[in-house]
Amino acid sequence: MFLKNFAELPPRKRIGILAIILGIIAAMIGNPTSKARTTINLKEFALVSPKDIASVNIFDLADWIINGRYDYRLVDLRSEQEYKKYNIPTSENIQVHNLLDSDLARNEKIVLYSDNDIATAQAWFLLKAEKYNGAYILDGGLKKWQNEILFPKCTCGTNPNAEQKHHHAKLAELSKYFGGKMRTGSVEVAENKMEMPTIKMPATIKLKKTKHKKKREGC
Repeated sequence: MFLKNFAELPPRKRIGILAIILGIIAAMIGNPTSKARTTINLKEFALVSPKDIASVNIFDLADWIINGRYDYRLVDLRSEQEYKKYNIPTSENIQVHNLLDSDLARNEKIVLYSDNDIATAQAWFLLKAEKYNGAYILDGGLKKWQNEILFPKCTCGTNPNAEQKHHHAKLAELSKYFGGKMRTGSVEVAENKMEMPTIKMPATIKLKKTKHKKKREGC
């Protein structure tokens, strides 16, 4: 019953609960990365609530990518094999156990995503424990990106009004931009039913690139 209720919670609330649990575990066994033991303020993390976990909306991220924003780092936490199979454009692959050994800076905006809440919660917790105050999660992770950006479902009905038609057209355009396709009827998104698109951005829109030089960090 607990697992069922937990699975039905909103993504950020699930991650908030997991972050608290992981914080308690980390306080007892130390940092699982190759770096030295992380100092944990157990009292501080015991007070963590879902609203304390900053998140980025998938539509905002899509807009950033389309407009070539480069003032953030998008981190895919999955395995190298999963990352190569499909990843959100502009992302870089840094697995959880490598986060603190990477070139991520504490004063950067870091957006984390994965295909499971545990990895995302662990990554967010590790960064926050090490004072990476710009750590965010992608709300809903890869699954929500897949369901609402790549393969959004048409909910206009048989007689849509002008506003619904406009919204449908915008979703279809966004989906097409990222290589996906609007769903109709009862087709559900699943790995065995929907083939993830090849990563290819339109040639008409050039994304600004950054070498990700490590910024000078404060004290």
